[in-house]
Amino acid sequence: MKCFMKKGTVANKIGIMAVTLSLSMAMLTGCGNRADRNSDEVSTEAAPDSAGMVHLESVDEVSAFIDEVYGGVAEDLLPMEVMTTELDINDKDMMAYHTGLTDIDGIAGVYLSESMMTSTAYSAVYIRTTDEADAESIRQQIMDKINPAKWVCVTAEKQSAALFGNDVFFVMGHQDTVDAVMEKAVAAAQAREMKTSDTIEKTNPI
Repeated sequence: MKCFMKKGTVANKIGIMAVTLSLSMAMLTGCGNRADRNSDEVSTEAAPDSAGMVHLESVDEVSAFIDEVYGGVAEDLLPMEVMTTELDINDKDMMAYHTGLTDIDGIAGVYLSESMMTSTAYSAVYIRTTDEADAESIRQQIMDKINPAKWVCVTAEKQSAALFGNDVFFVMGHQDTVDAVMEKAVAAAQAREMKTSDTIEKTNPI
């Protein structure tokens, strides 16, 4: 009996150890599952907005954009002495003359790029908009209302406009120049991860 009791006690101890080990493993497994769940929850959080830029935010950004565009266009296609300036959007007469726009609702800034030689029919306009702006409408207005013969003695052969994010880019002049500038402008916008629209175009009688 004494010997049997010893064997029974050892067996009981082994059983208890086995149960304890099983419980420990279960606890460790449970902890592991919780860690996995936390990891999954972190990995499924919404990623930051990757849609890219919607607006150029400053005069400096627009200036850098225009410089990049012109840097990719053949020199013989660009007019001489091109200068980019910011227009006063509260000057209604100037806005109407250079863009055809009479309503500045939704417009944060307008930047004009033209040759200092008034006998050259070339003009590019970058329009920064607000988040609430109807950029499609602004683009259509400038296409419809701008005067391609504003220089009096010369007329822009072609005009073209596109949306970069929610901003508007417009260019008019000789057909080859317009095509080259718009191509490089689209590339510059895409390099900034701005969504680019289809380009709308119009040819004017010379």
